[in-house]
Amino acid sequence: RHNVLMWCVETFLSEAEEMMHKLGYKTHCRMIWSKGYGLAPAFTVRYTHEYLVWFYKKGSILLPQESARGKYPSVFDAAKGKRHSEKPECVYDMIEDMFPESSKIELFARKTRDGWDSFGDEL
Repeated sequence: RHNVLMWCVETFLSEAEEMMHKLGYKTHCRMIWSKGYGLAPAFTVRYTHEYLVWFYKKGSILLPQESARGKYPSVFDAAKGKRHSEKPECVYDMIEDMFPESSKIELFARKTRDGWDSFGDEL
């Protein structure tokens, strides 16, 4: 059993979900990181959020430990980090709380974290 949690910006949300569906995953939910400030492409609206999309394989979703079920909202506020694509600490804490016994891997990581396998050019 495993889950895939994928960060995605608005521009690529449809393509990301389509790709994961072709790989046999289903979308469980889209969590929204409200980061307070973002880009204004083409001088239209300012994108102040990113998605954290939770995917699973049918029949094999990894459920959070019982004490974490229903604990976390699907929208969370956290300030944007100083580094490009830096993700909020509260999300790492949430994942660790929900799945304390599970192996964790981060691709395109910006830093290492205890208990995680981290891969990325900026480590």
